[in-house]
Amino acid sequence: MKKTSILLAICCLLTLASCQKKGAPQFLGDYSFKTSGSVTARSTYTLNHKEFDITLKNEIGQLQISSLDKKNDSVVVVMNYMDGDVIVTHAYCHDNEIVLKKFKRNALNLSFDGSFEIKCEVDVLAKGTIYDDNTLIFNMIYDGAAVLGPITYDLYGNDIRMVATRN
Repeated sequence: MKKTSILLAICCLLTLASCQKKGAPQFLGDYSFKTSGSVTARSTYTLNHKEFDITLKNEIGQLQISSLDKKNDSVVVVMNYMDGDVIVTHAYCHDNEIVLKKFKRNALNLSFDGSFEIKCEVDVLAKGTIYDDNTLIFNMIYDGAAVLGPITYDLYGNDIRMVATRN
């Protein structure tokens, strides 16, 4: 009787362990996302290093994560922004974290004073965590530049968040 109970307990543990998703499989799927945060703009003009914070416009869109290589938990990530911008990059998954390869945002819109917008280019680093197999939260870093007339501004932001919910 004891052997049967022990065998049954081992089978239950093995079944539970095999059901847990590790790596890429738990991230695969389609998501809706919203991105928000801010960047600091610092003038590169040598006589006046003016610096100010710019709140980013909230961006929404669709995110798709598909398997690329099961051996090393590599995935392809497609971000389709509602404004028409599409970004394709790849990422690596480990346990409940996903790390995106650095990518460029060539059409990031910034508004310096609310009356007009400029497009600028930033490099983006992103690392995310999945919660309850349903919600991804990415912490993102933007690093780049914007040109406004004769003045170039260095841009940097490390408090940018993308929240994606599985559809």
